[in-house]
Amino acid sequence: MKFISGRAVRFLIRHQRPIIIWAVIIVSGIMVFRGIMQYPQISRNFTQAAALTKRAEDEKARRAEIDDLREKVNTDEYIERIAKEKLGLVKSNAKIFKDISENE
Repeated sequence: MKFISGRAVRFLIRHQRPIIIWAVIIVSGIMVFRGIMQYPQISRNFTQAAALTKRAEDEKARRAEIDDLREKVNTDEYIERIAKEKLGLVKSNAKIFKDISENE
């Protein structure tokens, strides 16, 4: 069984560096090409992320408003105000003033 001859070994050693350099150039080129091809998708993802962040902030503000309203709903002042504005109700001991001027 004969192994690689000395001449073949010298050939491989001498040409090993250019082969490695070309392999690195080709792999780098492929990576750059794939990065360029994915740029539109990356751009869409950033836009979508910004929209979702704004939506999350809006929802947090909405939740804060709902929590504030929830605290106010159970107070007597709120119940009286709604009864007066929406239903036209008044307390039994409330004094009612009627405008009797003739400004028609």
